[in-house]
Amino acid sequence: MGSTTSGAQARTGPGPRRNAEQRRTRIVAAARSLFAQQGFHGTGVAQIARESDVLVGQIYRDFAGKEDLIAAIVEQDIAELLDDPNLTEAIATGDSRRLRDWISGFITRQPDEEGRRLFADIAADALRNTRTAAILAAAQTRLRDSLRLALTMLAPGEQSAAARDTLAELIFTVGGAMLHRQICFTGEGHDALARKFIQFIDDELDRLEADSARSTG
Repeated sequence: MGSTTSGAQARTGPGPRRNAEQRRTRIVAAARSLFAQQGFHGTGVAQIARESDVLVGQIYRDFAGKEDLIAAIVEQDIAELLDDPNLTEAIATGDSRRLRDWISGFITRQPDEEGRRLFADIAADALRNTRTAAILAAAQTRLRDSLRLALTMLAPGEQSAAARDTLAELIFTVGGAMLHRQICFTGEGHDALARKFIQFIDDELDRLEADSARSTG
């Protein structure tokens, strides 16, 4: 009897889990859209409930508050960056070309209008909301750590640690600055500026690899 019950649970278990995941996905998608349209503070949970077709009480069972929805949105976006095959391959093998391709995409990425509005609203909220600030800081730390890991595979050795950290911070800062520029200044010149930054970082990567090879050779 025990094994029969366990088998039934195993057969029925994934269904509710899938339903819960799909429900959470709908809630986060609705929150993303509404936050972009109306702002974080201009959006109520009741509106998210209507947009997602999920009861308010269920939303609060899945997410303690709107800050948890911001955390889920940021997690989706950072996961998209970190799961990029170019970065994962660079971390796994130290493939310089894959890392350079990822950096190029990171610097030149162009969010749509909804993405630009959403990023601006979350960044503004982080200035006055310590919970939102902590969410963004945690995401930034994960991104920096992945960059450092990829650079370590590219140029191993303790003697290159300081140079790797500086370059990781440079890449992260340039990527953030280019995203900010797209949000605030939509005029011409963005692509040319991105190419200049990418060339500069390529040169720094060449220097890092050469210095590492000399010190370990």
